[in-house]
Amino acid sequence: VINPKTGEILAMVGGRNYSLSQYNRAVSAKRQPGSAFKPFVYLAAFERGLEEGRTDLTPAATVLDEPTTFLFDNQEYAPTNYGGEYDGVVTYRRALAMSRNIAAVKVAEAAGFDRVAAIWRATGVGAAARPYPSIALGVFEASPLDIAQAYTPFANLGVLRPLRPLLRVEEGGRRIDPPSEQSVSIARPESTFLVTNMMRSVINEGTGASARASFALDAAGKSGTTNDLRDAWFVGFTPELLTVVWVGLDDNQPVGLTGTQAALPIWTAFMNRALAGRPNVGFEPPPGIAFADIDRDTGKLAVPGCPRTFREAFIQGTEPLELCYLHTFRP
Repeated sequence: VINPKTGEILAMVGGRNYSLSQYNRAVSAKRQPGSAFKPFVYLAAFERGLEEGRTDLTPAATVLDEPTTFLFDNQEYAPTNYGGEYDGVVTYRRALAMSRNIAAVKVAEAAGFDRVAAIWRATGVGAAARPYPSIALGVFEASPLDIAQAYTPFANLGVLRPLRPLLRVEEGGRRIDPPSEQSVSIARPESTFLVTNMMRSVINEGTGASARASFALDAAGKSGTTNDLRDAWFVGFTPELLTVVWVGLDDNQPVGLTGTQAALPIWTAFMNRALAGRPNVGFEPPPGIAFADIDRDTGKLAVPGCPRTFREAFIQGTEPLELCYLHTFRP
């Protein structure tokens, strides 16, 4: 648990029972983050869109979520969605909220696998992620502490806060300040805000929606589940508190539960108690962000006949110009 604005570590649990095992999993357990990595894929895509002045890489952009075989470096890669569920044409926001694997790989392809790897490398944590299609699904290793630091830019408009376990050390009345690492910007404020805003949908309507039964504050987050249900993650944050939960077994055997099933209930119970009585603080957009009402299904500008609309965030100048084609009246 950290303060994402300062990087200060506020709480850390390294295992279930210290008397049985002193192994600190929060620091030393290197496991695959799985889908908890996907926000970095979308961040890389929005960074590319901003750099190149493109209007086709936005939260309202659509991708075809269907069984797909990717060919890269003369090798085939055929991932599947969890549970074999596919949504067809889906917006980037919806794809992240529902953690669709095929969509994530396609967005990584649009961003450039090398650009996705570079974004992760800029966080300065975890194992190196190779620029292959599988990078989109978090098939490298990182600890819960690594993930906590990597997520700090999403609460800081692109600025990475190195984590601080100690404020000071006092010895014989003498104060020793530990060396402090400098914060560094790894992405632009506008593109980072778009991803944070999309992660709000994970909790409001996506894989983390069960938290809403008891947790009312505005928050953003992402679940993570790895192959064979070996690792279960949930990373979620408000502007003032970021909590990473990992559930797994030391021998790397399947835990048999998804991040939503195993990690999210722990996150929800803790955040409810930690933030009890605190005011609801939203995520403030930086300059350069515009909002437009879109149709949830097509990602186009909403018309009066659209049954499901959403006020989407865009980098100014990338708002869609086309009206929703499904619900526009044609005489």
